[in-house]
Amino acid sequence: MKLDTPAGYRAIILGAIVLCIVASLSGAKAGQKGADGIKIAVFDQDKARNGYKYVETARADFNKRLQDTDLMLKTWQLNALLTDADQKKLSDLTIEESHANGNFDDAKKKEQKRLLDQSKAYTQEFNELQANRNGLNPQQKDRLNILVRAASDTDKRIEDAQNKARADLQKFDNDVTTKIMADTREVVGKVAKDKGFTVVFSSVVAWYGDTDITDAVIKALNDKK
Repeated sequence: MKLDTPAGYRAIILGAIVLCIVASLSGAKAGQKGADGIKIAVFDQDKARNGYKYVETARADFNKRLQDTDLMLKTWQLNALLTDADQKKLSDLTIEESHANGNFDDAKKKEQKRLLDQSKAYTQEFNELQANRNGLNPQQKDRLNILVRAASDTDKRIEDAQNKARADLQKFDNDVTTKIMADTREVVGKVAKDKGFTVVFSSVVAWYGDTDITDAVIKALNDKK
């Protein structure tokens, strides 16, 4: 790490803070009769996070939500002329099929096919009307306008759904991060107290301590109810 970079300066500052804290605690302990001195432990925050089983579960849940949202929006886009209700029904069936592992109910397959066939028919009708738009009678013009509005409404629904999904996924990610940090802080404190440590630093801040308690922290996190 270059010391003339922002990261280098941060490392120097963090190191100075660590030394000040240690010096302060050492002085406080020295003034206590019978004090045994401070015991410093370190733990690897990244290793602890990666070893916490909840993180793996949360990551899988996040990816599932992301994939389901993507599949829903693609289904709407590819079947833009269906009604709002039919698009949602078709996307629900498509998502369910993606998780069925080959065990998709025949009745649901039939309904899915009906909706896809309806979408195909609407698309064919739209293309034919568009191709002959200069020779359309009033009834055909009205029908074309209805299909154009349907496509426009779908674009708006997709945009709204994208914004909502983005906000929901961001909230989910924030909630998971908050839980991980709260759980880790609680467990580190408990492990340190049980093992008689006075101070625990992340290994990012202090490269060495009396003991590395990372494995004990991971075990305590995964045993946490």
